[in-house]
Amino acid sequence: MPLFALLRSIGIPARLVGTPAWNNDAANGNHNWVEVWQLSNTDEHTASWSPIEGKPAGGGETLDDPCSLWFCNPAHFPSASDSNTTTPVYAARFSQDADVRYPMAWDLANIDIPGLFLSESYAAMCGSC
Repeated sequence: MPLFALLRSIGIPARLVGTPAWNNDAANGNHNWVEVWQLSNTDEHTASWSPIEGKPAGGGETLDDPCSLWFCNPAHFPSASDSNTTTPVYAARFSQDADVRYPMAWDLANIDIPGLFLSESYAAMCGSC
């Protein structure tokens, strides 16, 4: 069972997130990860989506520091302003009326999965690591 499905089955809000192509180049490969809805450690009235790895890559990954994730670095997210090299990132959605579609890396013509475009937020978050 995928991690996001397991988390959702026990009541933890989670969603699938990923990129069909690092640096917008399919030859660089793709990757998926999970985001969980997490309350802030400092303000109980604030919450946000936090990325985690389904299978941590080396230990030391945390929910509070996205820079602890192997993929969150300037090499994967070089610039939010250069659309040719910015890594496209999508989150899956249930809403069928979404204007954005989550492209499947193995079938880029598949537009069946509603999505949310997160590239700018990941470029800002990971580009500063």
